[in-house]
Amino acid sequence: MRKSRAVLGSIIVTALLLTVGNLVYPSATRILLNILWFISLSVAFMFLAMGIMAIFGMKKEVGRLLEILMEGSFSVLDVIDFIKQTIRLFVEKIKEILLSVAPMFSYIIAIAMYLGALYLYKMVGRTYDVTILTVVVTVTGISLLSLLNLPGRGDLTKTGWKYDFAKKINRSFVDSFEVVLFVFFLTMDSTHLFYVPADLNIPLHANFFGYDLMLRGFNLNDGRITLIVVAISIVVEVIRNVLKIVYSARNYYSALLETEPENNTTEHQRFQNIKKATRKAFAESRDDLIRFIAFTTILLFVFIIFPRLKLLSMMTANITLLMFDLTFTARLLTHKQGTDLISRLLDKLLKL
Repeated sequence: MRKSRAVLGSIIVTALLLTVGNLVYPSATRILLNILWFISLSVAFMFLAMGIMAIFGMKKEVGRLLEILMEGSFSVLDVIDFIKQTIRLFVEKIKEILLSVAPMFSYIIAIAMYLGALYLYKMVGRTYDVTILTVVVTVTGISLLSLLNLPGRGDLTKTGWKYDFAKKINRSFVDSFEVVLFVFFLTMDSTHLFYVPADLNIPLHANFFGYDLMLRGFNLNDGRITLIVVAISIVVEVIRNVLKIVYSARNYYSALLETEPENNTTEHQRFQNIKKATRKAFAESRDDLIRFIAFTTILLFVFIIFPRLKLLSMMTANITLLMFDLTFTARLLTHKQGTDLISRLLDKLLKL
């Protein structure tokens, strides 16, 4: 019954498609109908010919002809199977190509976001003070990057092409977005960008409580604001790294309570377990601490020769990251893996 309904449905759908095709593409539909008509006439003619042969006693010949037709239908099935296998192989090759060029999609999107943010920043800066806009752009960019790096995004146990493609797109986009953010902060106040119109390559204005943020960070006449911003940036980053060690140590301490509950009954034993967990957490975080010290030092030396506005961006970024660490504490336990682009670059360049 179900097969009969499927056949009837196929006939109805075919009739509807031919009707619509006759209205939209009459020439192509007419050719298709002529082919179908020729096939129908051939089948009818062959059927009548075999009937006449059977009437005249040519039963054996009719049987042989039916066998030939049956073998011919098998050949048609072989051709159809070959076509299906070819299409399947073609699709697999297309999937392989898409998987290999997946990072390109991420790079294109990241570059487009960089140009869009830069043009918006320059257009606003042409008329208005950019201090608040810089803070907004920094918070938005760092928040987006932090959300993309949140642990547990997606089911990592799933396999298949679409999951591999999505993971490759995500990883490439995170890396390229990190580069985009860094390049944006380096070029946001530049007046010599060849890919920006001349009317946007103009000096920007940024003031904070009477302090000119467009002055260079090492300005000797008034370096107090620079020292304040640098100090806040470093202190916030130190707090973030200490928090990572504390949360990791708490995790190891909880594991010790589960595996060795009998060794945690006295005050001395608890103190020893805390030290043991802290040492283990520090040992695992030591490489990240070295990366943090090296990267922060390099970034400070780079940004300090630029306008103070970049240092303000750096401080805002660090505070935003601290807020995310306090909100999503799982970040504190997974960030120590050092898989982000900056960690990988520092490992290669500085042999950390």
